[in-house]
Amino acid sequence: MTDRPILLTGSAGFVGKIIAPMLRAAFPDTPVIEVVRGPETKPGTVACDLSVKEQTFELMRDTAPGIVVHLAAYSSVGLSRQNAEAVWRDNVTASVWVARAIDQYAPDALVLAASSAEVYGRALNDGTVDETTRPRPNGPYACSKVVAEHTFMSMLPETARLIVARPFNHIGVGQTETFAIASFAAQLARMEAGLVPPVMKVGNLSAARDIMDVRDVAATYVALLKLADRLPQRSILNIARGEATKMETLLDKLRAMASVPVRVEVDPARLRPNEIAVATASTERLRKLMPWPPERSIDDTLRAVLDDKRRVVREKEVPLATPS
Repeated sequence: MTDRPILLTGSAGFVGKIIAPMLRAAFPDTPVIEVVRGPETKPGTVACDLSVKEQTFELMRDTAPGIVVHLAAYSSVGLSRQNAEAVWRDNVTASVWVARAIDQYAPDALVLAASSAEVYGRALNDGTVDETTRPRPNGPYACSKVVAEHTFMSMLPETARLIVARPFNHIGVGQTETFAIASFAAQLARMEAGLVPPVMKVGNLSAARDIMDVRDVAATYVALLKLADRLPQRSILNIARGEATKMETLLDKLRAMASVPVRVEVDPARLRPNEIAVATASTERLRKLMPWPPERSIDDTLRAVLDDKRRVVREKEVPLATPS
């Protein structure tokens, strides 16, 4: 592909931690530079606030990457309405400076920009979407992602190749509790440890979502980089399993894996306004490029998430016994 570095933004994030070793394995002769907001860094990482023009331009000038995997973002849909300014800064302002810096210092780079299925918004109420469906975003997060997509489409030079990935819901080890499945699993782990009563606080369980394992999402990003020459200069691809599962079903699967019986209660604070009933996508474009969907099952992923939250509770939350 290139002997110039791969620049990975958002490397400390949920997907970033998974994809970094995958990139090194897939491109063994290419350095991978991980970008973190900082200020602390470890070997192989660079601190940079991408929302600051000078820092971003300096980063791109010093690294001159051949590939840019842009994952850095404000990612919590649920918290975005309370933090609209931070959402715009991290998702839009940062995208502007990244795109302009690539234009100046790496104009022939291959760029994979992670967007979100949230851009479809109210269009999901009309049924299964594909990449030609007109976005109808709802809320600060979704709007910021639409603008970020247009930023890369319009500001990157024609010599740069762009892949916009629109992942649907993805879950896995390390996800924070601001996301539903991670919250369910963490609550169950605390109940098993006897730290909280066996009462599960939930939002809308009737909503159905297209769920993938974060490892499969990351692997798909890497595969798309490998297949970039088969794609148009500007490409948009949905990253989805292609079928939706009710949140109630997912919770029931987790509860069946738990060692204690659990009662479920709806928490009004966890309900989102104007929530989409069903969110899923056509995966025809991906099917033409690679075997699809991935073979990893939802049950295996849910078990991994629950085991991870059990480990976290065991190591960080259960009080150590006091010597007598």
